[in-house]
Parts: sequence; structure tokens; C-alpha cells
Amino acid sequence: MAERRVPWWLWTWVVVFSCVGVATIVATVTDGDPGWSWFPHLLQGVSLVAFAVFFYVVVGPLRRRRRAKKRSLPPL
Repeated sequence: MAERRVPWWLWTWVVVFSCVGVATIVATVTDGDPGWSWFPHLLQGVSLVAFAVFFYVVVGPLRRRRRAKKRSLPPL
């Protein structure tokens, strides 16, 4: 069976998506503008964070899965 590993740059994008999403959420919540102007940005931030969490949950177990070590037979 081929070893399925996620490339490092994909994990980098997950971190970037989550950081940008959290920064967008914080910026829109602390802004004093009316709701109609910041709601699309809040929605964008929530969707970026949700994408990062979804990707981590779906692909995360592939990274943690370890291959069973082959044991040799005992001497006769």
C-alpha cells in the first residue's frame, strides 16, 4: 500500500486560512460600522476557519497513522 502523506505546503495553507479567518473575524467584530457592511467579511472569516478545521479533521488522521513494525520470527 502506498504511503499517503499530505505535503507540507498544504498544511501551510491550512494555517494561513485559519489565521486570516480569525483576523477577519476579529477585525469585523471590533469595527464600529453598521452590520450590512461587515457581515460579508464576517461570513468570509467564518468560512475560512471552517475550511481549515474541516481539512484538518479529514486529512489529519492520515498523518498520525503509523505503519506497524514488522516483527521477525523467533529463532527455531
